[in-house]
Amino acid sequence: MQRHMERLRRAIWNYKQPLSLIPELGAPISDLFIWRNSAEWETFFELTDVSGLFADHTMSANRYATLFFFDNRGNPFFEKRLNFGIQRRQTIEVSQFVSGSVSPIGTFCVFHSHIPQAVTDLGSCLAERGYLSYRYLGAPLRGYVHGNLDAISLLPNQSLKLLGAHSFLEREYRLQHELRGPALYEIAIVNPSRRDQLVSCEVLSLSGEEVLEKQDVQLSPKGCHLFPVSVNPSQPVRVVMTSHLVMARPLVFRTNEQKMDVFHG
Repeated sequence: MQRHMERLRRAIWNYKQPLSLIPELGAPISDLFIWRNSAEWETFFELTDVSGLFADHTMSANRYATLFFFDNRGNPFFEKRLNFGIQRRQTIEVSQFVSGSVSPIGTFCVFHSHIPQAVTDLGSCLAERGYLSYRYLGAPLRGYVHGNLDAISLLPNQSLKLLGAHSFLEREYRLQHELRGPALYEIAIVNPSRRDQLVSCEVLSLSGEEVLEKQDVQLSPKGCHLFPVSVNPSQPVRVVMTSHLVMARPLVFRTNEQKMDVFHG
């Protein structure tokens, strides 16, 4: 009986709640990457010829990628087409493209112009979930992190389709990382779904028995937000993200004086 109840519970939990929606065949897809641009932060992206990883003799030498930029509310404000050579990688200074935004944080996506026939034959899509990096206070070294989710696709009519799934059940995402100070943590969350989402960030005692702080934000589609969490040395904490997003895995920035780290939660 207990086994049947567990199966029923899992069936309800998973019913029509995929990790991400299925894009149209042949439509390029991308993560919704987070950009930061301020006196303290700069953002870079490693643009790589992903198509060149496939043995495709029909590849065009004039390939390019189109970048779409959004502010923290998910509003588009800039679009840029970048040409690149076959089997080449180049570092893109994202900060130079987002300087016109009034927000110091936002999202962007990257779509490749060429889809290799080998990918199409498999009934699959070409996804950009590559690496971006952040520089803090002009440091000589940057912190790198890769894409997190197949979040958005570019349709043949050049319109954008969000692929993030949301649940009719409220879900918790518990950060695996234990927050330790002294440090400022900034928990960055993106809304890859087509609906506004209420996201809560709860700071818990290490035992999980006491809620020390709770912050809420209403996120628009394609929007993002930073939850600041200050941690002192004597009280390490844990963080739980609560929302209707199926995947509410955040990006975490940690700063301490002039030191910085960035990683997935």
